[in-house]
Amino acid sequence: MKKSVAIIGAGLSGITVASKIRDKFEVQVFEKSRGVSGRMSTRKDPPFVFDHGAQFFKIKSKCFKYFLSELFTKKIIQPWEFKLAYYEKYSLKKIKVIKNSDEFYVGVPNMDEIVKYISKDCNVILNTKIERIIKEKNKWYLYDRNRKSFGEYDWVILTLPAKQSLELLDKKISFYPLIEKIEMMGCFSLMVGMNEAIHLDFDAALIEHNDVAWLALNDSKPCRIKKNCLLINSSYDYAAKKIDSPKETVLKHLLNQANTLINFKLSNLNMTKIHQWRYVEAKKSPTENYFIDRTKNIAVCGDWFVNSRVEGAFLSANELSKDMMN
Repeated sequence: MKKSVAIIGAGLSGITVASKIRDKFEVQVFEKSRGVSGRMSTRKDPPFVFDHGAQFFKIKSKCFKYFLSELFTKKIIQPWEFKLAYYEKYSLKKIKVIKNSDEFYVGVPNMDEIVKYISKDCNVILNTKIERIIKEKNKWYLYDRNRKSFGEYDWVILTLPAKQSLELLDKKISFYPLIEKIEMMGCFSLMVGMNEAIHLDFDAALIEHNDVAWLALNDSKPCRIKKNCLLINSSYDYAAKKIDSPKETVLKHLLNQANTLINFKLSNLNMTKIHQWRYVEAKKSPTENYFIDRTKNIAVCGDWFVNSRVEGAFLSANELSKDMMN
């Protein structure tokens, strides 16, 4: 009889583990949101669509390339060819043409399509936030916000940001003190839907020493609906200072900063919405690729173990999967 595993979190890490260990274990994935993808999510607010999490990703390891090979074949992953501007504060330094050969990859038709495809054969329960996990008589039991019980499981794997993982863990678990040390940085993502197109000399911009760190025209990516969608990301420093500020205040400030940057008055807007990503990147990643307590049958993995990038999410999950399968 197969042992059972509960995975909490249906981002790339959680779905990677689920897809890799399901032949040996009975796997159930729990996700608090209404869809899979985590920070590879896409926000749809018709007629506007925004990749408001990961903007693109790179592939450096052979194992990650192999894992995604089917998605390349089906053209669910494609290179993004675009003009990338580099700013210092408000000063434009250069514009670089990013070609297909530069391998800036995105999901098609949206970023969330990648994890959706990988999860198609996984057992995922959506709209279920697990708020408590308890071990009784060598079995794990999970409870959601309505105190509904899910169980029993032989193993639990958390694929959440460090702080959210900590909220579920007992202090007696061996790696609890290690997670306590992890500090995460966050950002704000501002989504701007416009009635008219804006014409810039570039499609995306990286900005240093500014409250805005990135902006991109979402429809410059391949196979996007040609609507006027501008995505603006704040810097980590600005987000840290304004983490408890009213979102409307943050929204107005980032919009004004973007106006100044692109020398274009963002007006006649159809929609403006802001999303707060509290846990984007670890200030300092652990030296390990994952944490595991073999006496308690519990483990943690995620992008913050490696480099807080898309490939980091896979690499952490891949190493834990190999451990579980062995």
